[in-house]
Amino acid sequence: MSAQIGAGGMRRARRPLLQSLAAVTAHGLTTWPQILQCEARAHGLSVQWRGLLAENPVIAAVRVAHAIEMGPPGMQAWYAHWPSVRGSAPLEFAATVAGLLAGSAPLLALACAVDGGGGDSGALVDGESCARMTAAGFDPDTEVRLGNCARLLGSAGDLVSVPAQTDVGVSPAQFLILGLKWHAPVDD
Repeated sequence: MSAQIGAGGMRRARRPLLQSLAAVTAHGLTTWPQILQCEARAHGLSVQWRGLLAENPVIAAVRVAHAIEMGPPGMQAWYAHWPSVRGSAPLEFAATVAGLLAGSAPLLALACAVDGGGGDSGALVDGESCARMTAAGFDPDTEVRLGNCARLLGSAGDLVSVPAQTDVGVSPAQFLILGLKWHAPVDD
């Protein structure tokens, strides 16, 4: 049985991932490990830089979900290079991870484009994402197979929008992937 996190605890769990994303989007890939280390430390977390995810988004989702679940408490970080599926890649990845993390309240995953393009560039999912999708009238498995990932993730409130930026030093096919195994304080 997984640990339950209250609404306040879930907001606190999401904060380090979103702040890490914001910090990374202003910098090139070579500085990401150091930036993520500083961000994690500021939240009292450890971070493990895992490097490149070379698999397609669906296979990478299985790898990441397993690493988050089996790994130590704290953050894990990857980057992905998905040139052939660029536009939908982080959303397909996030929707797939949501299904794999279903019911695991202390586990979260973020996937986002960091090329400065702006808009709904990714998603931050947790163990309750699929329940929110189902409550909104969607069958997550069917919607992922149909490629309706943006609509599906939007129904759960999991889309992540980033501001447009210029010259961030990152290719349009590179994505930041963060996982978090959250250990909430006793009062959460």
